[in-house]
Amino acid sequence: MSIPSMEETRVEHLSTTQTTGEPSVVDVDYGWQGNNRIELLENGEAYFPRVFEAMRQAKTEILLETFIVFEDKVGNEMQQVLIDAARRGVRVTASLDGFGCGELSTGFLAALSEAGVHIQIFDPAPKHLGIRTNWFRRLHRKIVVVDGTIAFIGGINFSADHLGDFGPEAKQDYSVEVQGPAVADIHHFALLQCGRPARAK
Repeated sequence: MSIPSMEETRVEHLSTTQTTGEPSVVDVDYGWQGNNRIELLENGEAYFPRVFEAMRQAKTEILLETFIVFEDKVGNEMQQVLIDAARRGVRVTASLDGFGCGELSTGFLAALSEAGVHIQIFDPAPKHLGIRTNWFRRLHRKIVVVDGTIAFIGGINFSADHLGDFGPEAKQDYSVEVQGPAVADIHHFALLQCGRPARAK
């Protein structure tokens, strides 16, 4: 089976040079929202099962932003969960950083695209003499919003180095699962960042 070229794979490139007034640079004041249910998730052992289960239960929409996805057991599971969601009619947008996700294969991205996942790559750049040079302005957020009702936000990427069985160099980090009124603001923010229409604030 032939693998589509990057040109044939539907990937939207997000620029670092948006002009003022574009959705991704709108300054919105999000006020304090009480009466939320917040759960701290420590490392991948707590985070990955919860976020993947939420995505498996998605009925209408998944918005995902992340700095890093690796083609390892975590990245491959994320890919399959998003593919399954898109195939059952969920609107899926995955916004990935062009440096942190710069080693993803065309086949990995093509599988997502062919299933109907809308892929956005922030500031992609080709290697120069085998070295990636797009170091500085990065999409470093890690946000997932499912059906506008549950959100995850924190510091964990979709990579196996957030699991203890990775070994001594495994990363230690947290994510927070949010349910309640604050999710509407996180959802609104995520829609603006990916250039989708959002309700007025």
